[in-house]
Amino acid sequence: MVTSYDLHALLTKFVKINTNVTDVQWDRRMRPQLLFNPYSKEYEEKKKTAHYFLLAASILDDQMVGFSENARNLLINLHKKFETQRLFEITKPHLFNEEIIKYSFYNYLGPRKETIAETLAAVNIFVKFKAERDLIRYSQKFAKPKDFVEELTKSIERMRGIHKDKAWTYMRWMVRPEPDLELFKQYKPEDLLVPLTKENASVAISLGLIKTTMPYLWKDENTALNAQQKITDYAKQIFPKDPAKIDYPLFLLGRWLKRKNLNRNTLKEALQFFEQIQKVTGQPQAHYQKLSRYKSGWEKETARILMQMHIPYGYETITFPLPGDQYTPDFILDKEINGRKIVLEPHYEMNLKQSSKYSLFKQTYGHKFMLILLLKNDLITFFNKRNILTNDVCDDVWPIEFVGLLIDKIKTGEYGQDKKIAN
Repeated sequence: MVTSYDLHALLTKFVKINTNVTDVQWDRRMRPQLLFNPYSKEYEEKKKTAHYFLLAASILDDQMVGFSENARNLLINLHKKFETQRLFEITKPHLFNEEIIKYSFYNYLGPRKETIAETLAAVNIFVKFKAERDLIRYSQKFAKPKDFVEELTKSIERMRGIHKDKAWTYMRWMVRPEPDLELFKQYKPEDLLVPLTKENASVAISLGLIKTTMPYLWKDENTALNAQQKITDYAKQIFPKDPAKIDYPLFLLGRWLKRKNLNRNTLKEALQFFEQIQKVTGQPQAHYQKLSRYKSGWEKETARILMQMHIPYGYETITFPLPGDQYTPDFILDKEINGRKIVLEPHYEMNLKQSSKYSLFKQTYGHKFMLILLLKNDLITFFNKRNILTNDVCDDVWPIEFVGLLIDKIKTGEYGQDKKIAN
């Protein structure tokens, strides 16, 4: 039985390990990089940072951009196109939209991507006419973060109502010290509320703090505020003076819990898994979703069949730290065999360095993941003869020409029935 005390201890440890992880929106390790330094001490640069990340926060919505990383990449592309002055001055949505539809990953944005241009223009109108181009000085008109949040929600449609958590995410960025940006120094972190994001709500329901993550949780403002306050009160048990410090670690954890059964056992298993990763590698497990760019024809074909058969998957969604290395699987399916998620890795070529990495992944994470390599049929024997495909490299090798048959077997539950799958 999972006790509240045990779960709280595990979660507290996870949060403290991950509190210094830099937000995906400006993490310098990621590509493409921002075109400016968000930690600059120059006031003009600080003004730019406050405006730029209000644009980012306003579109930070699964329905608009899909993954959070897409918001980062889309905005960097627009910044390159327009440069700073024009980016901040555009108030006509069609000017943004003309460029957004050229975005190479436009089709992988969210189902409401048509609202992105209008939202960016609304932010610029707010900053230009209400904040008089200086959000830092404008923020000083409000006594508390919640007062500024209310002003944002009045002025920017996609930051009000069910989207209000984006305003609180922005306030976390602006108020908290590094790794956040601390531009609104007059506010105290203790006055922040933890944003009611889907990721945070998933952790909260697993803890028993709230009862549902269904859409109606956000549609009623009082219900949403009550849930947000419960999460914030819980966060204050860990960080009494800085509850929003828990926000980004919960975001990382909530991603892992996506589409899982949300309960204490599932949460405990996830936290123990991350704890193991940290012990093995000495690194916290910050994983990022990547843009859905398929690097080869076989990857595109694998993705097409998975979508056609309605099998949920992530493409390059997690980078796993390994001792002295790291590995980003191509496809992680939301299907399991004997409690292990299925990883599909299409490959044209294989070498000893790659097989060593897969072997290390299997040793480290094999109890949670089943690695299936997809290779050209006529090369499988070739790689076997050269000892590149030894038994410790993966759980199975499948001819890539017949990936459709494999996926069909996985969907129907036939895969693994005709032979013993290694554990």
